[in-house]
Amino acid sequence: MNKLAEDKWVTILGCLLLFCVQFIVNMVIVALPSMALDLHLNVDMENAINLVFLITSVALMIPLGTYVSKYGIGRYLKISLLLMTIGLLLSAFSTDINMLLFSRFIQGIAAAIINSSIYVIVALQLPSDRLGYVLGIMGSCGYIGLCLSNTISGFVVYYLSWRAVFLILVPIYIISLLILIKLNKEWYTDHIEVTDHIGSILYVLFIGLFLYGIIELDNNDMWVILASFVILIIFIYVERHISNPRYDLKIFRNFKYLLGNYSAFVMYFMTYIASYILNYYLQHVLGYDARLTGLFLLATPLAVVFVSAFAGKLSDKIDERVLSSIALIFILIDVILLFFMDVVPVYMLLVACILQGIGHGLFSSPNNRFVLTQVDKKDLSNASAVLSTNKDVGKSVSLAMFTAICGFVLGSNSTLDNNASSFILSSKITFAIALFLGIITLILLILDKIKE
Repeated sequence: MNKLAEDKWVTILGCLLLFCVQFIVNMVIVALPSMALDLHLNVDMENAINLVFLITSVALMIPLGTYVSKYGIGRYLKISLLLMTIGLLLSAFSTDINMLLFSRFIQGIAAAIINSSIYVIVALQLPSDRLGYVLGIMGSCGYIGLCLSNTISGFVVYYLSWRAVFLILVPIYIISLLILIKLNKEWYTDHIEVTDHIGSILYVLFIGLFLYGIIELDNNDMWVILASFVILIIFIYVERHISNPRYDLKIFRNFKYLLGNYSAFVMYFMTYIASYILNYYLQHVLGYDARLTGLFLLATPLAVVFVSAFAGKLSDKIDERVLSSIALIFILIDVILLFFMDVVPVYMLLVACILQGIGHGLFSSPNNRFVLTQVDKKDLSNASAVLSTNKDVGKSVSLAMFTAICGFVLGSNSTLDNNASSFILSSKITFAIALFLGIITLILLILDKIKE
């Protein structure tokens, strides 16, 4: 196969996988109530379906990305696509919660490899004069996946079943695998020295124990969180005292870099849990079916796509911190509206969805640029991986915290049926925490801009 044909197939591969990346994160949300009804799940089990996937992919993304890039991206990407297909099929045919959680764990491992490989393959394959154009096309495919996930999942659940939701992406992953086999090519990043095995193990242990500890707060398992912080201290010590650390902690000395990452963490904390809780409210409290819920939630990604089209250009003219602050104001209003979701009219919840989309779309590109311009070129890969991980950690922490709060308020073995008042109280507590974090972030961004 000649180079031009290879470039074309790699571009198609990148578009397909980025579509799946955005789709798979949200596709299960609308299906959760139906899954709970069919498998007789309590609220902790429902939340665990997404938490297992998120925690696994977050914890393994950077470590696996490093090893895969060193030892052959194509080879391991094929394995991950096969693993993802198996995981999705297992989910579709799960007979109990244990099988379902195991399948989500498998999907999380596969997602970690896929997420860390997509951009690397494209960057290594495409010439520099076409790379920006292709990345733009891939970004559009990702946004399409984001837009369609809730809506398609809602219709599939309504007309077929929640099991069919897991089968939607199987053909795309099989096509992607066939493209890789057709290419019959391998990609390496030979400059990466994979020697920091201890650091990678400590990193995975910290992320996993920390998030699990938050979930188990209602069971008074504080020792898990304490253990995670002990591991964090050991991790920092190890990374600072070895000659070739995988996780270069020196970049965290830059306050602006820290601020950008913290802002990303808070933004994804707020937006992910807002959509997650609203889905539950629409189906469990208002009695909407999955189809109508999916259409309702479509307002957010549509607004994201609309605003993202010019957010990047705005960051060329307006300071990124100013744009991020404006975006946070939109999200704060969104969360305030959802805090009062039990008393405001339904059309205001739709307004909240639109505000969330505007805020999210206005925030992403400027904040990405702000963070990545704070580091040297040699640190770009590490900084980009840390930023992506922070976003997913924000999603995971928000869901873990909501799970813990539901455990305190409803009880670990409770269901959301006939517990509307307790669910609303749990949601309000979660939204109050999100508002606090958002306000702190807004103040820090404003102060940093004024200080200049």
